[in-house]
Amino acid sequence: MLDNNDDKNIDWDKVASRLDGDKAAGDFTSEELRLLAAEREMKVRLARPEFSEQDGWRQFSAVRGKRRIVRIVRLAVAAVVLLAVATGVWMMQPVRRAAPQSEQLADAKPSGKVQLKMGDGRSVELGEEQQTIQQGSGVQITAGSATLAYSGSAAKAAGVRMDTLVIPRGLQFSLQLSDGTQVWINSATTLRYPPVFNGATRDVYVDGEAYFEVKANAAQPFIVHAGEGQLKVLGTAFNVNTFGVTTTTLTSGRLLVAAGGQQQQLDPGEQTVFRNGTLGKQTVDTQPYTAWKDGDLLFYDVSLAEITRYLARNYDYDFEFNDTSLENLRFTLDMPRPANLQVALDVIGKGLDIGFSVQDKTVRVSKAGQGKH
Repeated sequence: MLDNNDDKNIDWDKVASRLDGDKAAGDFTSEELRLLAAEREMKVRLARPEFSEQDGWRQFSAVRGKRRIVRIVRLAVAAVVLLAVATGVWMMQPVRRAAPQSEQLADAKPSGKVQLKMGDGRSVELGEEQQTIQQGSGVQITAGSATLAYSGSAAKAAGVRMDTLVIPRGLQFSLQLSDGTQVWINSATTLRYPPVFNGATRDVYVDGEAYFEVKANAAQPFIVHAGEGQLKVLGTAFNVNTFGVTTTTLTSGRLLVAAGGQQQQLDPGEQTVFRNGTLGKQTVDTQPYTAWKDGDLLFYDVSLAEITRYLARNYDYDFEFNDTSLENLRFTLDMPRPANLQVALDVIGKGLDIGFSVQDKTVRVSKAGQGKH
């Protein structure tokens, strides 16, 4: 359960607002993140057929006389805390306040910088300060700390070459193309595109993961080249991921996906997967595939190997497993993306009863008691 000190670090109104779906509720403390993660874990556990209400109540009855139930502002949050205890949710245990001097925390900032490599040969480092870049006579680029926006006229920018935006591990960036299309770019991703679109089609190339909200223009179709596939759209929103197999997930509009000589048309809530030369289609919950764009870490019953691969890209760390069998452990994680990796490691470690030890930018994963946590 939460102790007195944890209670002081929780803004219950803010937590309740987040539970009500308010994405703009603000930054969260480690204790608030753990509480939110517990609530989301509850939804998954309650939906499982093996969940037993009688067993859960017996567990709660056994501990309720020994632990203090924290007073909260809203009844909805209180219900979450009670359910968490009833089903043995590990996330409500106190968070370690500080590591011993000999133990290193995974709280280092990413070492890389966003690079804009322009078609005229110039290279600009982004993210430190606001800047305006003039490209030829017809294109202006406005760069912020985590955003980039193009404006210009295709008529004035004849013969332009492709620009390349390189996002390193640990960082995310957003881009507004000259046609008004919005692109959210995830860590370890490269996007190649023209400063202005002056051809019959609007072609861009992605290696990694990006989410697109395409400005509609029936006279000039938008085509995303991703892996071995092409995605043809008129005006729609979708996520594309080329890490491992290439997956394309549609949230709105319609999308034509072509790969390996095959085609699939997607409606909202559908996804294509191109694997071993076959382009398949399936219906999915789109949220796990787009949550990163909204600032969340979201995994439903996913292997620890897959989770750590994602965390490695998004926090600029490497993971090593002392026991390869741990890679197959499955876990559900749903929480606002913390500023540093250590918060996520604390949540995962408690849930799976495993240990993490950090040396420089490498995290070693071991069974509990075999590695410092």
